Amino acid sequence: MSEALLHLDGVSKVFPIAGGKSVKAVDRVSFDVEENRICVLLGPSGCGKSTILRMIAGLEDPSDGAVTLHGKPVVGPARDRGMVFQAYTSFDWLSVRRNVEFGMKVNGVPHAERRDRAAHFIDLVGLTKFAEAYPSQLSGGMRQRVAIARTLANGPELLLMDEPFGALDAETRWHMQELMIDIARQENTTMVIVTHDIEEAIFLADKIIFLSSHPGRLKEVIVPEFKHGSRINDKEHIVQLPGYAEMEQKIMRLMREEGSRE
Repeated sequence: MSEALLHLDGVSKVFPIAGGKSVKAVDRVSFDVEENRICVLLGPSGCGKSTILRMIAGLEDPSDGAVTLHGKPVVGPARDRGMVFQAYTSFDWLSVRRNVEFGMKVNGVPHAERRDRAAHFIDLVGLTKFAEAYPSQLSGGMRQRVAIARTLANGPELLLMDEPFGALDAETRWHMQELMIDIARQENTTMVIVTHDIEEAIFLADKIIFLSSHPGRLKEVIVPEFKHGSRINDKEHIVQLPGYAEMEQKIMRLMREEGSRE
């Protein structure tokens, strides 16, 4: 087992609402994310998946419990965590290359180094031919590749993704999922990904954190044992593996159970 990079210990989140009242979004959630692994947060709508991701990113503070990275408390956003959102976040007035270079430029990376790193990650996401294009000239999937390349170019230890492919058509989403498995293998990137899609979760995950319906509690940690510790980036292959259908059915039952509690 790989060393735990990230640890959540009894994390809860309470939000104030009108009339001096409050609502608990996340309730005492604990789990680890090991280095160089893909961890997927899955559960019914409103179970607090994105809230947990935002606490890992440092965009929200836990109301109780702790989030630690390498044993040190997470306090606010930092370069060791990179976030990719569902909405396209490229700067429309900058080319693909300049978008990917942007964070490095802000952080004082020398010109030659950031050009080399930008070229590497643009190639990694398959956009070398479009390096001088502008976001408005790209498809949705290509714009999301720009966001991924820009985030990776800043060298985060942990890549956080919140429903990153939710706005894409089925074919593009499938190709993007395969791309993420390639990136994880080539770059040894640790990832935490929020999704509501069962197939996507099984396809991507080394480990699935399944959360209950509101408030989000840890219901089950699911390891896709049928993969035998391997990552498979061929969608046609993985759905035919013994054990895939059983895992899909199990997660569908969990979703149905939690849906009936709402």
